[in-house]
Amino acid sequence: MLKQFYQKIHVALIPEEKGCDVIIVGVKNKKLLYKEHRYFDDPEPTAVLFAYIRKFIERSALYYISILNPDSNQGAIEGCSLLDVNKEGAVSLCRNQKWMIYASVREIEFLKNRYDRVGLDFIFSPFSVIEQFFADKIGGDFALYALAQKDSFSVAFFEKGRLEFAHHYPMNPSRMTEEVPVSFDIDIMHEEEEHGIRLDDIESLDDLDIIDDLDDLSDIEDLDALEDIVEFSEDIQTSEEQPVHEANGREMKEQMDRFNKDYRRFELIQKTLSQFYAGEHCHNRFVEKVYIADAYGSGAELKRFLEEELFLSVMIRKIELGDVVIALSQIEEEGL
Repeated sequence: MLKQFYQKIHVALIPEEKGCDVIIVGVKNKKLLYKEHRYFDDPEPTAVLFAYIRKFIERSALYYISILNPDSNQGAIEGCSLLDVNKEGAVSLCRNQKWMIYASVREIEFLKNRYDRVGLDFIFSPFSVIEQFFADKIGGDFALYALAQKDSFSVAFFEKGRLEFAHHYPMNPSRMTEEVPVSFDIDIMHEEEEHGIRLDDIESLDDLDIIDDLDDLSDIEDLDALEDIVEFSEDIQTSEEQPVHEANGREMKEQMDRFNKDYRRFELIQKTLSQFYAGEHCHNRFVEKVYIADAYGSGAELKRFLEEELFLSVMIRKIELGDVVIALSQIEEEGL
């Protein structure tokens, strides 16, 4: 009864390789009072992050801090029998008496210690996020579902709300560069090597042409005119042009990064499909539909790869991970 007199504060932490997203909402009598969002560009939880969270949770005695598990040693399996968890040192949780999520005990304890200055009430799995976000689809026919984060990719097969098969993949940038040979810089470098041309040499040849022109100064009526021509011909980057080139370079790098990661996710879906079809879960079923929750801001190339190469029907939805984690936190809080 006393809960109705307090505002409830829900804090969602979304750790990434290079930082952490923090989303905070205040709710009273199921009415949203405010929503705050801040990104901390430090992968380690700092005193600044803790001070920011405490500024909100000190407003009420009812607050709940949740985190989306970023660790690689986690997954999901069908069924809810503890005998099904063949993971040494794993902690598990049954979902809807139909399927189970698991994670490393050591990594869970590590997370708790990292955030012990504010405390963690709930640690959510990417597969719980998939279940919540695609609640309108998972209860239907057999399909593949995926959550694309910046640093990980989670894939699951569901039929009528029951998980059939799942796998969680970390996205490793160093390995991805090796496995997906898409780099404009590398292609240009190879082309120069094949033709025996270097950019420095091109500049030197231009200088030699100028020297040849100066061999016979008697033909030149006005040396000042020559200076004007040379000055006009020099390719000097102006201060106005430089930011444009830098912006174009950043944009090209971001496009390459999105393309590489989309291709990597395409490979992971291929790999997961092969494992599923070769295993005991298949039962002569074949995936026709794919639903992808995109938290990375890409997905266009991934959709094209899946449709053109594997002939799948693909739907991609943008997902705000913080909002989904807050929703999961509210569901758990109501059940307390």
